[in-house]
Amino acid sequence: MAEHEEAEDKVLEASPRRRQEARDRGQVALSTELVVALLMAGWVSALAVAGGPLAASLAGGIARTSETLGSFALVDLTPQDAVAEITAAGLPAARALMFLVLPMLALGLLVSYGQIGFAITPKAVAPDASKVSLAQGWKRVASLRSLVRTGLGVAKVALIGTTVVAVAMGQIGGIAVLSESDVGPALLATGHVALKAVIAAVVAMLALAGADFAYQRWQLSRDLRMTKEEARQEHKQDEGDPHIKGRIRRLQREIAARRMMADVPKATVIVTNPTHYAVALRYDRDGHDERGRKVQAAAPRVVAKGVDLIAQRIKEIGREAQVPLYEDVPLARALHARCEIGDEIPAELFTAVAEVLAYVYRIQEPQRSA
Repeated sequence: MAEHEEAEDKVLEASPRRRQEARDRGQVALSTELVVALLMAGWVSALAVAGGPLAASLAGGIARTSETLGSFALVDLTPQDAVAEITAAGLPAARALMFLVLPMLALGLLVSYGQIGFAITPKAVAPDASKVSLAQGWKRVASLRSLVRTGLGVAKVALIGTTVVAVAMGQIGGIAVLSESDVGPALLATGHVALKAVIAAVVAMLALAGADFAYQRWQLSRDLRMTKEEARQEHKQDEGDPHIKGRIRRLQREIAARRMMADVPKATVIVTNPTHYAVALRYDRDGHDERGRKVQAAAPRVVAKGVDLIAQRIKEIGREAQVPLYEDVPLARALHARCEIGDEIPAELFTAVAEVLAYVYRIQEPQRSA
């Protein structure tokens, strides 16, 4: 009951991360029925195409081996010579079999990896206590997957048996006529009937394999579905805890604010709106870099800005550092909206800012002279 309720709670499709984790554990949608069916189809096709030459090669090998073994009684052979003679007699037959076995092995690997792709998954072969647990074993036996497996096995036997019997029944008339024929034609006709029955059985196996392939895909997708809580936890792991991220952003803002306030005493002028905006500008008309080296003067740069309480704090620090405050509502709003901290002022505001700087230098000139 609990398992059924848990399955009902899993309403979300598996995420790419969850699918990759399942793949790392070896949990993939592999249909062994499809592998067996295609291998059987490959065997039948190979035998239909190369069965005659293969049978002839095997028969020739058996005949030569028999002749060789018969001749051993008439000659004196060392063990090494006997092994060499047997190998020479059986090698053609073994070679013929290898031409049939190796392609089938390659086909099996191709079908298997074609379903799941090639991947090395050490976790799939790692020791797992749940694999030898009696409780988990009984749960697997009583699961829907086991019932489907059992039903598919019964259906396969029934379908293949029914198909073979149906094909054989359809050929009874022709087989009965052959009862009065020679052995050769009778065996040939019987072989044709057997081949038709095998082909029908392979077709039935392929149909069941297609159904099993679709079921394995559906079952894996169902097993990997996620609850809303699992999705939330995975999102937290991927993106980070929102509370921690919020705290980090808050600390970053505080550090940036402290750094900004530390630069206010270095400003040349603070352009203000009397109550809301404050923008601190720095301009070195003598053209010196941070190391004191003389360079070509650049455009004025914003070193601090803020609204409301931050603006009031900027003005307080500016007064303490004797930085001139210049009230210009449109310019303060424009600088705050269009410039970030560290930016040079845009070209459209050069004229307005130049007037402010000229005013600042006029009021500072008597102080310099004194």
